Amino acid sequence: MDAGFWPALLPLILAWVIGMTSPGPDLFFVIHRSLAASRREGIAAACGVASGVLVWLIVAFTGLAALMAAFPAITVVMQVVGGLVLIWMGARTLQGWRRRRVAVPEEGTDDASGRLGLAVAYRRGLYTNLANPKFVIYVSAVFAPFIADQRPLWQTLVLLAMLVFTTVAWFSVIALVVGHPRLRGLVARWTHALDAVAGVVFILLGLGFIVLAIVETVGAH
Repeated sequence: MDAGFWPALLPLILAWVIGMTSPGPDLFFVIHRSLAASRREGIAAACGVASGVLVWLIVAFTGLAALMAAFPAITVVMQVVGGLVLIWMGARTLQGWRRRRVAVPEEGTDDASGRLGLAVAYRRGLYTNLANPKFVIYVSAVFAPFIADQRPLWQTLVLLAMLVFTTVAWFSVIALVVGHPRLRGLVARWTHALDAVAGVVFILLGLGFIVLAIVETVGAH
């Protein structure tokens, strides 16, 4: 089992990277913070996303995902809560956009330069990832053979560390590229519009999560 661990890592990591490159709320949020604020906020958001990923990985690898599958209502409630969180984030983004000229903005909204601060960017990155409980289904499907093999604890910890590191690295590269000063300079005149669009997008995503949860619940009955 130990001998087959290292060769099995490459396809697992490749599958993980392919999944990360798919457009979604995580990627959108990292890009938004990198463009609207700075590379540092983009990387902070990336770390928040990776923290959320770690939570879902732990859920999947400890068997809690099976509990969610056995009781679909848990996933539905979590998805509705996640949708509400995204709607709240969108509303806060729109609020920050409206208050751009206020000297002392409210805590948690953008300041006059469009920045949230590293701590807030991290938290919102975390919320963005945790808002989608169905992510654990993807994790469980991709790593089902690994989980079923009941591998040694050190192998599980190595895999989790590599997945989290890969997540941070990927989204940090996105933040560094998108947040390049020249690129940010090119879009500076549209920063306010970008914030408005981001707020609307997150509200629509949140509504989509809630509607999907309701439709699936009605369909199941």
